[in-house]
Amino acid sequence: MNRLQLIEEVREILSKGGFYLSQRQYQPGTIFDVIARKDDWLFVIRATVKADSSRPDDAKEMKVLCDAIDATPLYISLVGGRRKLKPGVIYSRNGIPLLNPDTLEDMILEGVPPYVFSAPGGFYVKMDSEILKKARKEKKISLSRLAEVAGVSRKSIQKYEKGMGADLDVALKLEEFLDEDLILPINPFERDETRSEDRDHTEPIEFDQYSVLERSIFEALSSIGYKIVPTCKCPFEAITEDDETVLISGISSQENRGLKEKAKVVSNLSNITEKDSVIFLQKSYSRSNIEGIPLIEKKELTKIKDRDEVIELLDDRR
Repeated sequence: MNRLQLIEEVREILSKGGFYLSQRQYQPGTIFDVIARKDDWLFVIRATVKADSSRPDDAKEMKVLCDAIDATPLYISLVGGRRKLKPGVIYSRNGIPLLNPDTLEDMILEGVPPYVFSAPGGFYVKMDSEILKKARKEKKISLSRLAEVAGVSRKSIQKYEKGMGADLDVALKLEEFLDEDLILPINPFERDETRSEDRDHTEPIEFDQYSVLERSIFEALSSIGYKIVPTCKCPFEAITEDDETVLISGISSQENRGLKEKAKVVSNLSNITEKDSVIFLQKSYSRSNIEGIPLIEKKELTKIKDRDEVIELLDDRR
């Protein structure tokens, strides 16, 4: 199976599961292949045959993007290192959950969660620490005895009771001995509600690295209080946000067909993510919007004094 076939398999699974999908984009260098939404789930997905082809810088931008639009990043791959990824196991690459398409299918179509995660040294599971601790005390089993049964140290049992993951074989021994269901399902779709480390430590933008048009747009938006999250490897140029608004922001010096194609992409992503959007232009255009996406000329933007004016202009031009 090649990468395009893998992307299509992922799209088919999500479509059967009732997800709304972003349009097909096979642009080289883009950090995601599919954005998918269903109810409260919003996924930004990158599909690669080999998991190790994912680069740390791309993962960082993907996480920052997901944090801005309240999405969950996911990698779908077939091979990790030199081995095929096992179904029912959650892996990780550069801080992003990694799973094979069979695991995705089980979760989306069958509602069957994985119970095993991969980490250095082998496969592990999460146990219900409260049930483990309660069962040991109610049955009056010492830490030493439980450690002997599981084949681990007394200190390890104490760590399990505080929530540390356990080797799969160890967990199964404990379940059998205590006659309790201890192993918990894993949800790779669950978002960390705390602000991500990448987002909290985003460095100020060095405008010199962008085109003259991009630089002028970013500077104008920053001057009225917007935070700019550049998206170098997305089909749009930035996420523009404040405490109340998130805008998928395209920037274009093109006209006619090039502008229309960008508008289609931005419109599609705006609909999927349920975020507002805008395209900033080098110069005036004959229409105030394309594909429902408001257009704002650079000269107009530089005259705007506050963010309320931006919102009013967007409302007028949708």
